[in-house]
Amino acid sequence: MPGRITLTKTAEELATAFAWLQVPPELRPRYNIAPTQPIAVVLNDGQNKVDFLSWGMIPSFTKVKMTSYLLNARAEGIERKPSFRSPFKRRRCLVLADGYYEWVKLPRKKEKIPYWVHMKDKRPFAFAGLWDSWTSMDGSEVNTCCFITCEPNELVAQIHHRMGVILDEDDYATWLQPDEADPQDLLPLLRPYPSEKMAYYQVSTVVSNARNDVPDCIVPVDT
Repeated sequence: MPGRITLTKTAEELATAFAWLQVPPELRPRYNIAPTQPIAVVLNDGQNKVDFLSWGMIPSFTKVKMTSYLLNARAEGIERKPSFRSPFKRRRCLVLADGYYEWVKLPRKKEKIPYWVHMKDKRPFAFAGLWDSWTSMDGSEVNTCCFITCEPNELVAQIHHRMGVILDEDDYATWLQPDEADPQDLLPLLRPYPSEKMAYYQVSTVVSNARNDVPDCIVPVDT
């Protein structure tokens, strides 16, 4: 389950990887993106461009601004849960990334070991996400988003009991359809990504501090 994500590609590299996507030239590499920060997303509004939404969803029906945001939505039963069923049908997004971190607690020790999970070829990918629009007391709109999680594949299961849903490129169009979608067409997409295409390695605890957004975050640690 993504606790932090990375998008270390330049705007040019991202535009090459997603040739159908409009990428803002000012996009800069990020090595330690944390909850409540802006993340790069593609909304299902038919515009095929990168937007930036705060990571942590506030459901549209919320009366007052939440102090605890919805960072993840479990795939199991997502079409029935009040906070997610409407966005699942109408407001979906791709969350762009090229990796994410998981922390593993050592037996009988307080410290946690961070790992960077990524594609073997280091290419960028897209998580399945939801977004919603909440209207604040002053009338302004606040757009926020969250990830969808599922059971892990065999690789990720070695370090965590959940993983973010990574969509196959062939499923982008189905996920981003602008009109209301039939949940039965979407649910089969919420599955573990093939483990043979992924890898992970241990990284420095420098990543554990969200203020550290530097290349050292993804440098392998000798073990």
